[in-house]
Amino acid sequence: MNKFQQILLFILLFFVVISCNDKNNNYSDKDKQITEMLDQVSATDSDSLKKQLLESVYQKINDYPYKDSIPRYYLMLTEAYYNSSNYQGALRIGKQSVELNKEIKDTVNVAQSLYTIGNTYYFGLADTDSAYIFYTQAEKLFQESHQYRSLGKTKLYKAYVLYYLKEYQLCETEAFRALGLLQGRDATDIYNCHNLIAAALDGQGLHVEAIKYYELALRQLLSFNKEDSNNIDVNYYKSTCYNNLGNVYLNMEDYAKAEEFYLNALKLTSKESNPSLYAKLLNSLAYARFKSGNEKDLPKMFYEALAIRDSLGISYGIVATKKYLGEYYAAKKDTAKAVEYLREAYSKAENIKGYYDVVNTLKLLGEIDKPQSAIYYKRLNVVNDSLQKVEQANKDKFARIEYETERLEDEKEALVKRNGFIIGVSAMVLLFIGAVFIIYYLNSRNKKLVMEQEQQKANEEIYQLMFEQQTKIDKARAEEKSRIAMELHDGILNNIYAVRLNLEFINRNTDEESVAQRKEYIKQLQTVESEIRGVSHDLSRNAVFFEKSFKDVIESLVLTQKNEFNTVFDVDIDVNINWENLPNIQKVNVYRVIQEGLQNINKYSVARNAIVVIKKDHEAIELTITDDGVGYDPDKAKGGIGLKNLRKRTSVLNGKLDIISAPGKGAKIHIVFPN
Repeated sequence: MNKFQQILLFILLFFVVISCNDKNNNYSDKDKQITEMLDQVSATDSDSLKKQLLESVYQKINDYPYKDSIPRYYLMLTEAYYNSSNYQGALRIGKQSVELNKEIKDTVNVAQSLYTIGNTYYFGLADTDSAYIFYTQAEKLFQESHQYRSLGKTKLYKAYVLYYLKEYQLCETEAFRALGLLQGRDATDIYNCHNLIAAALDGQGLHVEAIKYYELALRQLLSFNKEDSNNIDVNYYKSTCYNNLGNVYLNMEDYAKAEEFYLNALKLTSKESNPSLYAKLLNSLAYARFKSGNEKDLPKMFYEALAIRDSLGISYGIVATKKYLGEYYAAKKDTAKAVEYLREAYSKAENIKGYYDVVNTLKLLGEIDKPQSAIYYKRLNVVNDSLQKVEQANKDKFARIEYETERLEDEKEALVKRNGFIIGVSAMVLLFIGAVFIIYYLNSRNKKLVMEQEQQKANEEIYQLMFEQQTKIDKARAEEKSRIAMELHDGILNNIYAVRLNLEFINRNTDEESVAQRKEYIKQLQTVESEIRGVSHDLSRNAVFFEKSFKDVIESLVLTQKNEFNTVFDVDIDVNINWENLPNIQKVNVYRVIQEGLQNINKYSVARNAIVVIKKDHEAIELTITDDGVGYDPDKAKGGIGLKNLRKRTSVLNGKLDIISAPGKGAKIHIVFPN
């Protein structure tokens, strides 16, 4: 290469470098513009300006020269639309983001987009079915990509959907799974898990357990980092938790305690900072005072809460306040006002399809408005029939959604494999088989890890049950040992000692045969005396320790039951059952089933005897709860909350439930589930 050619080559390289730098600078400028515009969206309060900026960002992203970067920006734009409450825009961009990220095989961003779409449907568009579908799809991808925090948050929001639909037991199970994945991570997420678990327990009527988890949520607030949350946020979380605790005590009819928590929450909340929460607390406080007979600031507080909710357009809140006002004026014998407010609450509830509020208001109207009661009760029957049809239509809906989601994914994977087989060559077949083996191996390890995490989440409740029972067990056994020792020492031993003295006195007779025979009796009594003294001393020692086990917890639960009928409770647990091999989730549900059965016996059975039997039958465990009480008709009682809880718990155990009862013939609950 001569000198002239070298100069030409140098000039060419120079222009190429300059051109590349110009392009890079141009791309960097576009990145900066997009980022700045998204920051402006967050900073502005104008809805019209937000919409304009978001559409401008959308156009800039579509003009972006690096196509591989567009999906990442689409995800950012989806979240910006969602945070701006522009839910239709979030849905539109979110679906585009899913498709673009699928094209470049970015699984994490696909999952994140699906999760954001689920939030959009749930919070923004109130479409719980669609939200659940997208959460389920995101959940699978987060699990495959080992994004456990995102997986935990997705499960948490699935649990919120289940709670919204009043599927409290399923909500409890899903929230525990979320808690297991989120332990040791963000304090806010753990707080939300405890809060939701408590709400689900309260929904099942387990008020004492609900209080425990609300207290755990309050303690979790102490873990909040000052950098992550300011005082206003912490006060909001505290006041919300206090409100929830107040609601639990309201359900328990402990109105003084409920009022105390509502007042504590109001100290942390102002009408200016959070008018919605303030109105809710004011309304609940007024109702608690009304129910306790405290007339302070009533009905003024109801009217203030109603005015705030009316100004904010909170439909469910308006219904609740007007229903409370109806109850208040009914108690004051002002039937006209009571009927007026209840009719307004009923009409509003029908408009927003709040069927449970419709049922409650119709019941109250039927009780108060006597001339029209027949009309109200007729309408109530129609609404109840409609609700039953809706519940029947929704039966197993979420299991079906998850199954169909899995089926579609499996069909898609099968199609990809078939196309690869047609296009590939024989050498690729071997590689494919090797890849399938590796994927199977990795999935097996991942499933094992997830199962361990799900098992761990139930430990907290199991250990809590064991800790509660252990003190009772130790105390009862210690008292029993002391009692037996006292009886042996002060009763039997003294009697034997007296007999020995009498024999010695009688032994003064000189009859040789009598003397020999009585001496033998004395020796035997001395032997018995020594044995009893040894037993007494052994029983008096406190060196015996009992290992806590799930079997002990169940036995303590049954044997410590007491009721007004003086029912004698007994328990028989097969020693061949290895409780350690049973997952803790199943242990929790077994405990709840027994607890529910015993609660029904204490409330309704009027039984003389009741027994809980748990035995192992091949690869299954049989649980039977039997009483000799008044019995009932299972067909008539099948709609009750207690029996519904038993069915749902049995479903979680993958078991079969049989209820055998008839009036006057006692009752038998029989459950079989795999070991």
